[in-house]
Amino acid sequence: MAPRAAPFLLFAPLLLFSFMVRDGRAQESDTGQGAQRFMEYCAGCHGADAKGGDKAPSLLSPGSTIHRSDSELFHIVRDGTQGGMPPFAQIGDANIRAVLQFLRKLENNTPAKSVSAEIAVTGDADLGRALYFGRAQCSQCHLMQGKGGFIASSLTHYGRNRAADEILKAITTPDTPLTPSSQVVTVTTSTGQRLTGVLRNEDNFNLELQSEDGRYHFLARSDAKDVHYTEHSLMPRDYATRLSAKELNDIVSFLIVSSRNPPPEKVGTR
Repeated sequence: MAPRAAPFLLFAPLLLFSFMVRDGRAQESDTGQGAQRFMEYCAGCHGADAKGGDKAPSLLSPGSTIHRSDSELFHIVRDGTQGGMPPFAQIGDANIRAVLQFLRKLENNTPAKSVSAEIAVTGDADLGRALYFGRAQCSQCHLMQGKGGFIASSLTHYGRNRAADEILKAITTPDTPLTPSSQVVTVTTSTGQRLTGVLRNEDNFNLELQSEDGRYHFLARSDAKDVHYTEHSLMPRDYATRLSAKELNDIVSFLIVSSRNPPPEKVGTR
C-alpha cells in the first residue's frame, strides 16, 4: 500500500498549488473586470475611487458596503433602491459580482475612519481658496459650497474622505483613471458642424454631449459623421508645472478644510 500511495502524496501538493494559482488568477481577472465595469457604470455617480461624487455618496463609508453582506449588495445593484439608485440587472449577474469583488478590494485598502477629520493640513487653506476661485480657475468647472461652475463634479465634499497625497495626485494626473462620463469628444455631424464637449452618455444609437457652456446636445449616431475620443477630461493636465508645490498644497488644504463642515449646497452661481 505504501509504495502506491507515495506518488499520490508527492503529486497532491502540486495539484493543490495549481488550483490555488488558477483561483488566484481567476480572482485577479474578476477584479480587473470589476474595475472596468465600475468605471463604466458606477464611477459617473460614485466617483472613480468609489468615495463619492456630486450625484451619489461614497461606497466605502460605514453603512455602504462595509457592513452589508454580498447577497444584500448584489440585490441593491441588480434591483436598485427606493432612494434613487437605478437597477443594473441589464449588465448581468457575472458583471455585478465582479463589481462587488472590486469594491471589496477597495474596502480592504480603505482606512476605517474619516481621513479629513484626522489629517493635519500643512498648507494655507485661505490662500488655497483664493487660488481655487482665482488663478487656478477651478471654480470655472467645479461647484464649491454653492459657487462655481457645474460642468464638472461638485468638490464641496470631495476632501472629506481623501488624504492629501490622493487629492494632489487627482489634481496633477487628472485622467488616472479617466471616468467614461467625463471624457471630452469632438463630433463632426453629417452637415459639417463640429461639437466639442463632455461625453455624458452613449450607446449604439445615440450620443449625449455637454459643452462647456453647459448646454446638452443629443445626437443620433446616424447624424455623427465622425467621433473623436480625446482620452482625457476637461481638467487641465499642466497643474504640476503651472502651479508651485506650495500652491498645490494650499489648494489641497482648502479642499480638505472646506469639506469638514460644509454649508448646505445651493444652486451654483458663477
